[in-house]
Amino acid sequence: MQNGFPYIDILIFGVIAVFLIFRLKNILGTKTGYEETNLNKKTQDKQFTNVVHLKTEDNDIKNIELNKILEVDPDFNVQDFLIGSKTFFKMVLNSFVSGNLDDIKEFTKPSVISSFKVAINERNKEKETLLIDLKSINKNEIIKSTITKSAIKIDVIFESFQVRALLDKNNKIIDGDKDEQILVKDEWVFERKINNSNPNWTLIETKSN
Repeated sequence: MQNGFPYIDILIFGVIAVFLIFRLKNILGTKTGYEETNLNKKTQDKQFTNVVHLKTEDNDIKNIELNKILEVDPDFNVQDFLIGSKTFFKMVLNSFVSGNLDDIKEFTKPSVISSFKVAINERNKEKETLLIDLKSINKNEIIKSTITKSAIKIDVIFESFQVRALLDKNNKIIDGDKDEQILVKDEWVFERKINNSNPNWTLIETKSN
């Protein structure tokens, strides 16, 4: 009978091992593969403030924004839009410098036109002259798009080299430099109504960085 005791010991240890494994599984949970892709992303990001997200490549951002637009406007052509926005950018600069906003009024939100008029009127009141010589546009890109139930909004970044100067009534420079090019960064927001027969975009906001 004593020769059977070692087998009993092995059986007892086996039962204990199974019990411990069962307890560990209850405590730690069972790995299914779902946790790695979703739990880490949803739970850990919320619990830890030191999570650093990898920066998305610029091309990926452009593609994401373009796809958002194409979902609601399959006929959207990004190249045509950017060429048009660049042309309009030049038109706005020329109109603002000359003080005549007639050429851009149809394609610009009234509140933006009003802001331009305030600046122009103040300039005229002081008998000042604004000079802007657009040398080049180095960047003209879509950086963001917002889709609502009724409209598409597109944020466009413009980086251009300009010569800017503001002259007083005696033609003395009070701001800027007529002989120096500066890098100017602008962010403009364009909007077009969905399901509207008018294909034109409207400038609804301007921001300078």
